[in-house]
Amino acid sequence: MKPNSLLALFNNLRYSVGIAMLFNGFPIIFFIRDTLKIGPASNVFSALFFALALVLMVPANLFVRIYKPNSTLLKYALLFIGLCLYHFLIFNNSGVDSFVEIGNYVFIFGFFILILHVPNQVVDTLVPILFLFAFFSNLTLIYSLMTNPEWKLGMRAAVTFANTDAVEGGNPHIPARNAIISLLTALVLLSQFKNILIKAFLLASTLLSVAVIILAQVRSALLAVGLMVAILFFINANFSNLVKVSRKIFTLRTLLYIFIAYFLINLFFSRYGNIYSLLVGYWYTFQDKLMDVFFTAFGIKLSETASVDASAMGRVTSFSFLSQAIYSPELIFLGKGYKDSYLDVPIFETLVNHGILGFIFFAGFNYYLTIYSYKDLRNPANRLTLFLAYFFIYLIVLLISSGRPYDLSFWFPYVVMIRFMGIKYTSSPEKTEEHYTTQKAY
Repeated sequence: MKPNSLLALFNNLRYSVGIAMLFNGFPIIFFIRDTLKIGPASNVFSALFFALALVLMVPANLFVRIYKPNSTLLKYALLFIGLCLYHFLIFNNSGVDSFVEIGNYVFIFGFFILILHVPNQVVDTLVPILFLFAFFSNLTLIYSLMTNPEWKLGMRAAVTFANTDAVEGGNPHIPARNAIISLLTALVLLSQFKNILIKAFLLASTLLSVAVIILAQVRSALLAVGLMVAILFFINANFSNLVKVSRKIFTLRTLLYIFIAYFLINLFFSRYGNIYSLLVGYWYTFQDKLMDVFFTAFGIKLSETASVDASAMGRVTSFSFLSQAIYSPELIFLGKGYKDSYLDVPIFETLVNHGILGFIFFAGFNYYLTIYSYKDLRNPANRLTLFLAYFFIYLIVLLISSGRPYDLSFWFPYVVMIRFMGIKYTSSPEKTEEHYTTQKAY
């Protein structure tokens, strides 16, 4: 390998590590900070972690070569963030920590500026690095649960925090989100490798990811995975594909693999029957929660044991508050102000807090992102955009169920999507860097 090629590979790897630390760094932050007790149990540690990620992304020649992002997504994103900053400075009665809020926007803009310097060839290294980060984070979760004397099988797998004002019971959304990233990246990489050992490792990691999603018992994650499977089937459900799949399934080798897998699963559950009972218990718990949500939302009991679900009731209350806000001319045009109301439904919180303009900017951004994602689901430009398209399905579920429109957990992935989705460029490693520069860089 030529020295220039080695240098390019090194740079792409450090760019990828920096992007991965921002895209999915929270599980590692909480493991180091709260499980291993290294560093201060505060936002300072997170800031240092994100600052290190930005340092890894600094190019050798800053502002010499800048790559073109998706201009449509960029316009809507800048309009929404600009409106948020305006309300933060002028129309802010929320009592939020100004230093933390400013720091969040500094990281968002810093990440965006630096990712514009990242060459298109990084798509070849970013997905494997994202997978390794997520797989390692799955292992750290298992370690955290095994070393936590208060956790028992049947309880939700959650990240526990060391700070004094931490939420009791921890946060199960963080490991569930990480498991989805691990699952998607492993499946995207599966077709890249022909080595049987690598394929077996990737398949094992997908099973581990599914196990973590089940252990976390996060309804948004389970719903997102179900939607991904449905969309995958919808996109590929044509006669020719069904014939191809049928031919592959009914080959002697495939039938042999299915028989071996069936035998091993039965052998495992016959030896460890308590695990089978545990999985059945998880299913009934999930089913009961769905009945509670349906009863809370619509007032109809589908089971005798259905009761009011506190989490769903919060969202029902949010929708009730939204309906009141719509009929208020002042709120619908101006909004209540920066982070004034917490709805836990990000797409509608933009309307309540930032008025009709905030809703148009944020909803418009996600509308176009939906279009670009659908195009990549049908005809992916490369492995990275395919992963991002499927991951956006998870973000869509969150937009109507969890979080706030200002969260870094939204905007760090959004920055990556603005840079790489809907961009017509080649990711072939045979092309030279000059090709990318002359065709797709400013």
